[in-house]
Amino acid sequence: MAFNPKACRAIFRCVVAILAMSSLAACAPSAPTHAPGHPSGTQDNRRVQVGQHTRIGLPSNPTTGFAWSLDASASTGLDHLDLVDGGFVATNSGLVGAPGRRWWTLTGRSSGRASLHFVYQRAWERNVPPAKTRTIVIDVH
Repeated sequence: MAFNPKACRAIFRCVVAILAMSSLAACAPSAPTHAPGHPSGTQDNRRVQVGQHTRIGLPSNPTTGFAWSLDASASTGLDHLDLVDGGFVATNSGLVGAPGRRWWTLTGRSSGRASLHFVYQRAWERNVPPAKTRTIVIDVH
């Protein structure tokens, strides 16, 4: 088989094009992932009596840069609850970077309904919608 410069250039151009497309695809933001059984935007309903406690745990992996936080401006009825951030607790896998859960403890303060809106996002990403959201409605009685 003889050396064909035109064929080599065509192959070279194809390889360059493939590499360029794959590097662009690697830079594209990935689609948000959702924990099984907890799709983004879901709502949970809970009941708690005045003076009693309940805990909320959301699946999290802070090594990805994402973290859950309460969006107080989108939440309502916060005056009916005391909310204490319990922090992140990793699974017992023993692996660095393992996922776990972010915990909050809620205590009923007064009768009423509270709607807590949590967002899962990276703190340094401005003007980017959260990867996940969760709304938890608490009826305090």
